[in-house]
Amino acid sequence: MRVPRIALPALVVLAACSHATPAIDESALRAEGSAHYGASLCEGERGPADRKGKPATPKVTADFRGLPTSNEWWSSLMWQYDDDPYSRPMYPHPLAVKAEAGGLGVGYPSEPVVGPRSYRFPYAPDLRLSTTGLRARDARVRAWSDWAVTAAWGDDAHPFEATFGHGLPFVYVRTGKGDARVEPVADAQAWSEKGEVLAFTVKGHDYALFAPTGAAWRRDGRAFVSDLAGKGFYSVAVLPDHAPETLALFRRHAYAFVESTRATFAYDVRASRVTTRFEVTTHLVEPGADRVDEPLLALYPHQWKATRAPLAKASYASPRGTMRLLAAKTFETERTFHGLLPALPAPPQDGGRGQVESYLHDEAGAGDLFPVGLDGAKDTYWAGKSLGRVANMAWIARALGDEDAVTRLVGALERDLDDWFDGQPPQRFAYDARWRTLIGFPSGYQSGTELNDHHFHYGYFVWAAATVAALDPSRKVAETWGPFVRMLVHDVANTDDADTRFPRMRYFDPYAGHSWASGPAMFDDGNNEESSSEDVNFAAAALLWGTVTGDDATRDLGAYLYETLVSAIEQYWLDVDHDVFPRGYAHPVAGIVWGDGAVYDTWWDRNPIYVHGINVLPVTGASLYLGRRPAAIRAYEAHLLEQNRGPVHQWRDVMWMYRALEGAPCADALADDDHYFDPEFGNSWTATFAWIHGLRALGTVDADVTADTTSYAVFRGPAGRTHTAYNPGPRPLHVTFSDGATLDVAPGSQATKTTATTK
Repeated sequence: MRVPRIALPALVVLAACSHATPAIDESALRAEGSAHYGASLCEGERGPADRKGKPATPKVTADFRGLPTSNEWWSSLMWQYDDDPYSRPMYPHPLAVKAEAGGLGVGYPSEPVVGPRSYRFPYAPDLRLSTTGLRARDARVRAWSDWAVTAAWGDDAHPFEATFGHGLPFVYVRTGKGDARVEPVADAQAWSEKGEVLAFTVKGHDYALFAPTGAAWRRDGRAFVSDLAGKGFYSVAVLPDHAPETLALFRRHAYAFVESTRATFAYDVRASRVTTRFEVTTHLVEPGADRVDEPLLALYPHQWKATRAPLAKASYASPRGTMRLLAAKTFETERTFHGLLPALPAPPQDGGRGQVESYLHDEAGAGDLFPVGLDGAKDTYWAGKSLGRVANMAWIARALGDEDAVTRLVGALERDLDDWFDGQPPQRFAYDARWRTLIGFPSGYQSGTELNDHHFHYGYFVWAAATVAALDPSRKVAETWGPFVRMLVHDVANTDDADTRFPRMRYFDPYAGHSWASGPAMFDDGNNEESSSEDVNFAAAALLWGTVTGDDATRDLGAYLYETLVSAIEQYWLDVDHDVFPRGYAHPVAGIVWGDGAVYDTWWDRNPIYVHGINVLPVTGASLYLGRRPAAIRAYEAHLLEQNRGPVHQWRDVMWMYRALEGAPCADALADDDHYFDPEFGNSWTATFAWIHGLRALGTVDADVTADTTSYAVFRGPAGRTHTAYNPGPRPLHVTFSDGATLDVAPGSQATKTTATTK
């Protein structure tokens, strides 16, 4: 998420340090390896705040035992950004909910509202869940897990809490000893009333209420009320239809209350496979012969298209397309890992290599490799993009065999990262204990005050650190910077339960399959995610770091994030199967995905080149996933030219590189003699033409072939099938591909072989 800068009042001083002094006292720093970070924030370093600039405190109950977090689909429940002490609309899907003084509003947005540049499934309540007499002063988080949250309402006389989450067609409610009160917002038509179970239709949506045995539901005006037989719990479900067998199915599962959710993963290097296991812990609040301790789950398209679990026929509409129903405590998805290269092989001598070498000579010799960003500051975003640009040129220099350029570029990375990693202003990182997060200063795009975008920013730092580790082994980066680089990774996507400095997977949503950019999620449309490709860049950086340093845990995390993100991007940003975007949405791409839908737009400009380009940059060896669906590239480009009413001008280098994944000769023709402009800030002419000329020789991505190593790629071109692999280790590597080809790769190098084929 990127929003214009806003002026905030100065916050209280959080530590005895000041930018006015030459350096911060060592007592105000913490060491991780040879790197340092601020133990707390200094005067002028603004941490998480509300709209008025007042420091924000996590809104949790007195008995909350977890770690505070942000950047969730439900973050407005924990982070009070404005005067609303309850929440903004939240979109767990298939439901949409909102905390209010009188309880929880619940709706099922089943019909899209489609505009010229957007589609929305907006929150509109069908009913409100409550307990009689509830008028809470606020709503707080009692507990949360990977994709579910429990909210508690602050009214001691009328206890009320509700659990809801991604893929849960149920809301699970506990009321203490109070009466349950479910009030439809319009006249409801009851179609099944059998003691503790009541089913009804409101606003065209079917719901069912499930109370304990011995309870009954009665009418109180428009509301349904029950004393719950004094047991203090009930559940509410949105039904996919009102068939009797559907109601019977939901009744069997209605008493398996969800207590926690967890996603775990495994990366099998030799099999090139990432397996994700989704597990729900439940409590059968009232056993019975006709009741099962097993939840009903609704799976998103990127999940049900990758699972072997036995799905039911029933389904739901959602902003992410059709959600399929599954009765299970656990299910798994399996995805092929298609490899990741730090850079393409160098183009051949007769295929543009000289042009790339010329650009490298000029750009690597530039006076300032880390210029001020477009916002006039070297904040974490613009400095990060500079790090990414220089790192990519360093990999290209190594591929070209230009060791002088490698030395200059890697040395520049080392100096700049040392500056960021010394804990001293003006460029440094500091830890905020209240929200358990690492903030870089200067903070770009409210990455400090709202914790926005850390995954976008920090990916560049991790990629640059991995580049130094690989290209300058003498620096021993794994030992010196390694502990701090892992902090950057854990700030975004911590899966190490022992590292309590950071919450679990703050930015990455394991059920949705992608990250969320806004810290407080203070929008009626829910949370949002704009730059899908920079999300992938973070995953790729973690994967590269783990690969080159031998950190298998970070490597495996990166592989999991990478392939999961790609599957979500293909569905929800690119709609490659044409079954997610609703009828009437006239674009083949989304610029921003929201909780309630998507828009063909960006945060800063409606220029179509930005809408398209923000899903492409930065282009690195990790961008080959964009070439797995050539038809999507053609549709993407045709729509861009139509919306732009002709050839693009800004970011044309980025779009040439994207076009090259489907047809490098065409991209080369577009780029020929059209160099009279500056490339996109995070890109370079070196990278542009190394990519275009490299793909002209290699061909297009061949996603049908895998390898028994992490860093590899396969292409299909006029000369045949090309296999390439990178060996980051100190010993020779023998790589076997699934089509029978083999490569022997020397330590610290990349090998490539082309084999003629008629297949």
